[in-house]
Amino acid sequence: YGQFALLFSLSFLFSMLNDFGMTQVMSRYVPQLNLQGEIENSKKLLNSFLILRLVSGIFTAGLYLLVTYFWLKDIHFLSLLTMAIVVLIRSWTNPLFVFFLGLNQAARWGSREVLERLLSIPLLILFFYLGGLPGACLGLLLTEVFILILGMWWGRPYLSRSHMHLDLHFLYPYLQFGLLFFISHVTSTALQHSGGVLVRTFNPDYTQVSYFELAQKIFLTASFSYPQFSLSFTPLMTILLKKGKTEILKEWVEQLLKWLTVAGVGIMFCFLLLGGDLVRLILGKAYQPVATNLLPLSFVFFFLGLQSVSNLITLVYEKPKVALTASIFRLAIFWGSGFLLVIFWGSFGACLAILIASMFYAGYLIWRTRIYLPYSLRRWMFAAGSGAFFLPLIGLRSSLSVNVVLFSFFFIGYMVILFLFRIITWSEVRTLGKSITSGIIRS
Repeated sequence: YGQFALLFSLSFLFSMLNDFGMTQVMSRYVPQLNLQGEIENSKKLLNSFLILRLVSGIFTAGLYLLVTYFWLKDIHFLSLLTMAIVVLIRSWTNPLFVFFLGLNQAARWGSREVLERLLSIPLLILFFYLGGLPGACLGLLLTEVFILILGMWWGRPYLSRSHMHLDLHFLYPYLQFGLLFFISHVTSTALQHSGGVLVRTFNPDYTQVSYFELAQKIFLTASFSYPQFSLSFTPLMTILLKKGKTEILKEWVEQLLKWLTVAGVGIMFCFLLLGGDLVRLILGKAYQPVATNLLPLSFVFFFLGLQSVSNLITLVYEKPKVALTASIFRLAIFWGSGFLLVIFWGSFGACLAILIASMFYAGYLIWRTRIYLPYSLRRWMFAAGSGAFFLPLIGLRSSLSVNVVLFSFFFIGYMVILFLFRIITWSEVRTLGKSITSGIIRS
């Protein structure tokens, strides 16, 4: 698994080399083009990006194969070739699904991540059983092929042969806008997918790589909806800003931050109180170090809401330099502290480095984005502080049944505090439910 996890992480790193900041470009300009009735330009934007991504995808897939062939000589070449093809296929998958975000179809946009997780697990198990590591890579390839076909089917009204040519003159202003966001995205992805590389570089044991990658995969699965959910508010907040309704915009930001923090606190305590039991039941006792690695990753949820909202503000206010600087800062802290922590504590040290980097990253983004929109942190502090009140429960962990009781006590107590002190209200809950329901139906 350590070998597969390393190949998988590297494939994401190389896939990001041809991202071009497309999520930001599509979410910012496609709604504007459609609002102005320029549907043909929306089609041209998508199809031109598809051709550009095909060209760059061939290059990055070849580069992936070259690097892994000369570095990972102990891994079968067929596995390396299959993962290189995965990199190539993603070059077409990503533009299609981020285009759905621009069409305000957030459910379809987010379905890519969901489908990748749901489909890859049974296919990986089946094909690993049949063909070992090359079989597992084939299972991942089949998952990506299915997602690509689905994306092309959903996006077929916007696929056009007449627009499917590389028009760099047309793409230039969009590429210029997305450049800094692209670099920021690369550094963010480098943090998410270079941890295995960091562990493997300073610790030759593939077991430590697997312990880290499994813990991070669990963390990323629990947190992947944060950027998707917050970015889905981009069209609304952009319109509010253009209309000069900054007070309403500020209220939306503070509400979004509060709800993301409440969700994060709940997930954090699920990790802290039940993570060890779930790892033991699902993965087995041999992978108990994964549960230990989840401890520092759990506390990252305290800061995810701040990060998501701040990144949203950099997009709405068109401040890509802030997002870029913050991402570089976070990556530098991760690698700067990570190599020492990995040497002493292996995979646990890498997870601790993620927590340290996340804390500084959130702090920097708050400092910079509140210059443009001075939103209040009061609701975040109340939501996070109310959860911190239950941290002593960690010391009472015992058997699975006891831990379930502890989590139930936390959940009920946390909800009581939130409603008692009117941090959240029933009217807000009803409004949130209606917003989510209508958004799903619309998508």
